[in-house]
Amino acid sequence: MPKQLIVAVFDSVDVAQKAGHDFRATSEKNEGFHIESCVLVQKDAAGKIIVLDTETRSFWGAVIGALTGSLIGMLGGPVGSAVGLAVGASAGATADTVRMDMLDREFVETVSNEILPRQVALIVEAKESTPFSVDNIVQGFGGTAFRRPVN
Repeated sequence: MPKQLIVAVFDSVDVAQKAGHDFRATSEKNEGFHIESCVLVQKDAAGKIIVLDTETRSFWGAVIGALTGSLIGMLGGPVGSAVGLAVGASAGATADTVRMDMLDREFVETVSNEILPRQVALIVEAKESTPFSVDNIVQGFGGTAFRRPVN
């Protein structure tokens, strides 16, 4: 199964958590979708990306993937960069291990423009044989999904 970086954007934490629950249930079925890591983030009123508290079950998987940490940093500007570097460091990432070409400017700009202030995003590193299951979940909760293949 190809690996994907999936960003699913929703209007509220509650809705994102419900979608995340369905993501997890789909992953546990072992039917073409497997979550490797996931983090719940929100864009604040000033446009900065913040990683939500662990009480919201923001972290899934053993660690946040290095690519996810890098994306958080790129989306969040200076504050996000500090968060992204900290998250990436906790995942054992270094500048040499994160393939920045995977996060091309167009993808980052698209995602950044689509996450409006106070919206929430699930950033997922997953193996996915087909996008249909995740797309159905995201659309069912009124969200929008963006993908970037990961080699």
